[in-house]
Amino acid sequence: MRRVSPAALLNEGEDVTNQAGWMYADLFLALMVIFLATISFVPQLTQLPGNSLGAKSVTIQLKDLNYSAGLVTDYKIFDLKAISTDVTSFKKKQGIPTNADIIYTQIVGGYDSQKESANTGTVNAISFSLKLKDKGQSIFGRSAISISTSDQIPSGSVALRMTFASTPGATSK
Repeated sequence: MRRVSPAALLNEGEDVTNQAGWMYADLFLALMVIFLATISFVPQLTQLPGNSLGAKSVTIQLKDLNYSAGLVTDYKIFDLKAISTDVTSFKKKQGIPTNADIIYTQIVGGYDSQKESANTGTVNAISFSLKLKDKGQSIFGRSAISISTSDQIPSGSVALRMTFASTPGATSK
């Protein structure tokens, strides 16, 4: 009878670790084929006039909806009435329809870089944004809000930068 050493027993099993790289490459290739197949057959969502479904094509001129003029104001305290008055008078002055929404608002918290950290401006901006979302739904309900800080704005103040756009298909009030 032949004796087998323990080291020889360990080498008798099949070593498949060298196949792991090929398996990963095959999986990646399969995922790429699936991805390419899904983006190749995306249906056309816009139907042209005179097609079999009878749908009409609608063209919206974005230049008629977006306004290049934006309102930038600063406030020491949160005063929704003052903000509303500023927005209304700005729309009137710029000839922006009254039904135009504020689609983007940047709130910049001010701080004094000699006496305080930028966190002070961040806290002021966050506090202001919470009040804006809570009490200003009628004006800022559809607005995306971002927060930043600047030492160019006086400490304790916030600056609001607002961008306006009309709702497609809406009529002026």
